[in-house]
Amino acid sequence: MPRDLLSLRMIVVAGKGGTGRTTVAAALALVAARRGRRTLLAQVNAKDRLGTLLGVPVGEQVVPVREHLDAVNMNPTAALREYGLMILRYETIYKAVLENRMIKGFLRAIPGLDDYSMLGKAWWHTTEEDAAGRPKYDLVVLDAPATGHAVTMLRLPQAILDTVPEGPLTKTARRVHELLGDASRCAMLLVTLAEDLPVAEAIDLHHQNEQLLKIPLGAVVANQLWPADFDGGDGIYEVLERSGCAHADAVLEPLCERARITHARYQLNQHYLEVLRREILAPLWRLPLLFRPTFGTAELEEIADLLAAQLPPGDANGRS
Repeated sequence: MPRDLLSLRMIVVAGKGGTGRTTVAAALALVAARRGRRTLLAQVNAKDRLGTLLGVPVGEQVVPVREHLDAVNMNPTAALREYGLMILRYETIYKAVLENRMIKGFLRAIPGLDDYSMLGKAWWHTTEEDAAGRPKYDLVVLDAPATGHAVTMLRLPQAILDTVPEGPLTKTARRVHELLGDASRCAMLLVTLAEDLPVAEAIDLHHQNEQLLKIPLGAVVANQLWPADFDGGDGIYEVLERSGCAHADAVLEPLCERARITHARYQLNQHYLEVLRREILAPLWRLPLLFRPTFGTAELEEIADLLAAQLPPGDANGRS
């Protein structure tokens, strides 16, 4: 299991939709950039949530966000073009081949090609060099799509190697496949909520990863955890129930109801955290639910602080 996650070349952030996967990916990329890692945050053809979190619009072209941090929201058309140029080398040949109307129609009919072009683009950025011939990025954080789609995308390199004759496509697929399976270069970060369906899906994704994808697991992130405001060692919730809430008037009753909800959600979270610890043998990182009217760059900085505090000691300098 990777110990120093920020020393890797790629981290795949995966999980059920609605668990805050993009927020965690952005926070992790921010932590890496703070520690001097030249980092690319790559999103897969998603709504521009990153623009709100990072404070700059993020589209199909790589954009600088702050020192050591760039971002891109990949889409299939742009990614396929980059892939085609990488394989065919020259733009005139690319236009003659991949922008031919008949060939474009044929390519659209190939299952998984769109996904593979974006995965291939993310991989290519791990190999990209600057003008001096040095790696442009130390780390690529890939904000993968939701669980089922992510499994399909991440299986494509092996599917290509199993079915396609040797050639330029298999050469790239082999390198992507080798990267994803290499614990010294790549890890998966599973993001979930400590609730019934998200935990069940996280466990299922973990099993699929073990059986099919075989990407080394870095950690599990339990996101949006409710606070222990009414679960102190002195039985504060029980005291509140016996005294204040037992005879609450119209003014106190909303506060008592908040106490009941917070207590119940906290207890639910604790149960499913134990399920995660039992079912997935990996470091378990915890992030709180932030009660904020909006969620933008300031809140992302706060989440990054909380995430940074839980990184293993080997990540202290951001270098291996």
